Amino acid sequence: MNKGTIIKSLIFKTVERFSVKGLGFIISILLARMLSPEVFGQIALITVVINLSQSIIEGGLGTALVQNKDVDDRDYSTVFYICMAMSVVIASAVFAGAPLLANYYKSPEMLLPLRVYIFSVFFSSYASILTARMQREMRFKQILYCSLTATCVSGALAVALAFAGAGIWTLVVYYFSHTLVNCIAMFVAVRWFPRLTFSVARARALYGFGWKMLVSSLLCSLYADLRSLIIGKRFSTEALGYYDRGNQIPFVVSSAIDSSVQSVMFPVLAKAQDDKGVLRGILHRSLTLSAFIITPAMIGLSAVSDTFIRLLLTEKWLPSVVFMEVLCIGHAASALAAPNLVAIKAMGRSDIYMKLEFIRRVIMLAVLVITVLCFDSALAMAYSYVLSAWLDTVICAIPCGRLLGYGVMAQFKDIWKTILASVVMGAAVWTVGLLTMPLFLKLVVQIATGVIVYIILCRLMKVESFLYILDHLKQMKKG
Repeated sequence: MNKGTIIKSLIFKTVERFSVKGLGFIISILLARMLSPEVFGQIALITVVINLSQSIIEGGLGTALVQNKDVDDRDYSTVFYICMAMSVVIASAVFAGAPLLANYYKSPEMLLPLRVYIFSVFFSSYASILTARMQREMRFKQILYCSLTATCVSGALAVALAFAGAGIWTLVVYYFSHTLVNCIAMFVAVRWFPRLTFSVARARALYGFGWKMLVSSLLCSLYADLRSLIIGKRFSTEALGYYDRGNQIPFVVSSAIDSSVQSVMFPVLAKAQDDKGVLRGILHRSLTLSAFIITPAMIGLSAVSDTFIRLLLTEKWLPSVVFMEVLCIGHAASALAAPNLVAIKAMGRSDIYMKLEFIRRVIMLAVLVITVLCFDSALAMAYSYVLSAWLDTVICAIPCGRLLGYGVMAQFKDIWKTILASVVMGAAVWTVGLLTMPLFLKLVVQIATGVIVYIILCRLMKVESFLYILDHLKQMKKG
């Protein structure tokens, strides 16, 4: 695969993530202005169940389809039938057990929405297979169109329902319709439907990689959602709504960048899995570029949190400010951890990935348990996430030191200038926020200050990724 194809794919994937996430972000702002924090807390709990269900259903098979060197229609069909069978089992279990969850959280309003929303797993499972096929073929332009279509349709429906006072059903329809429309759009683009064929041998081969990814995915999902479950029960769904809103904004930005790099780099790394020199080079570039973009974005967002929420979400969401300020720093760590995990998956080392996932989650869970026992505060939960996230960056880099000779110290040496420039920039942006001026003007000035200061610092410090991007822009201009 040539460099031009990789760059174009990365561009399309980045555009897709930012356009879709950006549009979704605008929709979420509109909905947040019309709906109560309690409604967002209730849908956060429901989403936990859906995410866990989807992880169990897919069983790491989507990742296995992308990772395998040779995949044919028999593999796709086999995975389809497995996922559909699992969807029937899981959807039935959740439908029957929904009253228990509603009673546990003392929110009877959650019962029917959960029972309706769980049926989205049939469409998301099918879409995951189509996505794997499109990723293998580097068809990120089509993924962009499908995602945009789904976001536009579901967003329009949600805003209309919010105006009509539909409450929690606004968000259920929003998420369900997004899954459904995205699935339909992908089917139209790929035109793939399973054949009447099933291979036990291929299922075993795919599960040889996939089951370890399933365990890893479940550990990740359980840990990621555990804070929501604890906050929703120990405090209130309203408190969870504030926490979830403070977390969602940095999550949208960081995941848009992170998933762009991962989606493109995973199939690229998988194709080069036998050449450690190439793998190290791609990992280095992925890590430094991700850090160059995500770190300043998160630190800058943390610095403008108060202005941002006052202006866009209104003062009813002010309790979310402190969560957003803290959680942004945690999400910045994803730039350092994710590329290492992608490299390990691409090499087919699901055994190491599973062991690593177990170690990571045990440590993170220990931090969370200590926090819950020692502090009676939702904010303490946010701080514990930050500590866990940065510990995670070190843990994830260790295996790559042994496998590729590119470990913790080598990676830190490549990105320390980026981190320093981002911290100084954040301090400058926060200082501007102390000035008295209209909120809109203040936000514009803060963003402009951040961009200018960061660029100047990167040039003065000769940050590698900055020079790399400048060089490519010059070549594109000449071409």
